[in-house]
Amino acid sequence: MAENKTADDLATFAGELSRRNLLLGAAMLAGSGLLPEIARAQGAAEMLVAWWGSDDRHQKTLKLLKLFESKHPGLKMDAQYGGLIGYQDKISTQFAGGSAPDIMQISDNREALIASGRLLQLDDAIASDKINLVDANKSVVETIKVGGKLYSIPWGLACGCYFLDTKVFQDTNVALPGPDWTWDQYADKAKAITKASGGKVYGSADIWAPAGTRSLYPFEFFLRQRGKSTFTTDGQLGFEQAELTEWFTFWDDLRKAGGVPPAEITAAEGGFETSPIITGKAAMYPVNSSIASSLQALTKNKLVCAVVPNGINSKALSGPTFGAFINASMQVFVNAASKQKDLAVDFLNFVTNDPDAAKIQLMARGVPLSAKVAESILPDVSPIEQSMADVIKYTQDHTAAPGVTWPTTGGQVQDLMQRSHQAVAFGQSNVADTVTKFFDEAGIILN
Repeated sequence: MAENKTADDLATFAGELSRRNLLLGAAMLAGSGLLPEIARAQGAAEMLVAWWGSDDRHQKTLKLLKLFESKHPGLKMDAQYGGLIGYQDKISTQFAGGSAPDIMQISDNREALIASGRLLQLDDAIASDKINLVDANKSVVETIKVGGKLYSIPWGLACGCYFLDTKVFQDTNVALPGPDWTWDQYADKAKAITKASGGKVYGSADIWAPAGTRSLYPFEFFLRQRGKSTFTTDGQLGFEQAELTEWFTFWDDLRKAGGVPPAEITAAEGGFETSPIITGKAAMYPVNSSIASSLQALTKNKLVCAVVPNGINSKALSGPTFGAFINASMQVFVNAASKQKDLAVDFLNFVTNDPDAAKIQLMARGVPLSAKVAESILPDVSPIEQSMADVIKYTQDHTAAPGVTWPTTGGQVQDLMQRSHQAVAFGQSNVADTVTKFFDEAGIILN
């Protein structure tokens, strides 16, 4: 755990002095101007903030904590951060031990934590304007409610996308895709890159990874293009075996054709920091757009953000059948057991609306939730962040509805999807048997 240290250790020292020595020390310190600092430290409030990400995100977030401290004299902000691997497990362990952070970024398992009363409901804070959502994207906020209640604030807006390594595309003489490319065209480009590079670079990363969460969301986009959804509003599977068979077969065929790396390479991924687009093993990478600046910081090659393939049978789609949708990036929650709930709520408002905070984080977690704040930082964003913002706008302009809220056990279904892809990739199971097993296990999970 890394800490942003601001508290004065003199407070501890002072507490160990006898009354006589303390009075003597106070008299001495009064002349030095340090006494107010001791008093501040003795009554200081403390909050622990946890998040995952790259070093770029870490450094920007640490600066945010310093800025928030400066606006709240006497407050000490501690930081807990690292990569995605093991992050959620640590949060769960901390909740079990009563030591969970006051404020935390959660990507998975939020439904279960909400159901167990671990996370603070924010509706009262919003109603009393402690969290100002006047300029927020209301449709996205609605999608993250659970049981009609709001428990988190999006740290930004994002969407599913593909990141492309422009140097590899140029070196292999393969044209970058337009916003209306189809899944067929995606597969053709992937195979063409692998062939043109002599197998040194694969056209794309695979759709599954042991440390990632990308296996279920792309399938959701694929289903929406067919008028279906991963889940129904009552928490059951929203698709049939035929759609899953088509999906698994598409990726199995692409693997066999060399468009994506062998299973052994994909299995070695340790998060986006070691993803194939960063290690030079793939030219295309499917993931959430919110990691744009973090991903670009890891490579010298210029990356661009592309819309998820959105066509069927070489026909581009729009409206209700446009696959991708805007989502809440890096949702931030407050621990219901926090001793600093008011300050924690104020921090959520701070990262949403404070113009100075926006200038620090820019689009490190996606496009700001507040349209006013987002517009204010556009002149300062990097090329990859501008590319991400363009894709988010295109997606917002072409999609008709947000995705269906996942049931409480949706994260377990995502894990099942990843394991199923892995079984097919390693040849441990054929597509037909994997589909049957998926439906059997998903039925148990959801019921």
